[in-house]
Amino acid sequence: MSEPRDLVFFSDRDLGRRFPALLLAAGVRIERHDDHFGPDTSDEEWIGEIGRRRWVAVTRDQRIRYSPLALGILMQSGAQIFVLVGRLTTTEAADAFLKWQGEISSTALEENGAFIAKIRRDGVHMWLREQEWRRRVR
Repeated sequence: MSEPRDLVFFSDRDLGRRFPALLLAAGVRIERHDDHFGPDTSDEEWIGEIGRRRWVAVTRDQRIRYSPLALGILMQSGAQIFVLVGRLTTTEAADAFLKWQGEISSTALEENGAFIAKIRRDGVHMWLREQEWRRRVR
């Protein structure tokens, strides 16, 4: 049996500096976009790289779900992405993540492939799994 995966979260640039700082202060292992990528790095580039690194991304960018190119790279790279949805301040977004951190982590660890899911005030909701995406693009 393989060792359990050590989760590393990745904060997209759209979450700024405060969101990852709040999570880091709460003990979450999180990497900031700007520590690894330039400000003009395309979504497709960072998504592919975090998929290869097996990091779990957190973003506010719901457009990724609707971009065929970004979604294709997400699914092919094995990326796992959680999108914060709703009108949330930075503090509220961090609070929602921390409130649902157990479910976020178990989802990331239990899913066998790529996915995109939503984090809302009321919980974590799967948006699209790799298997469903593959059936749609056939």
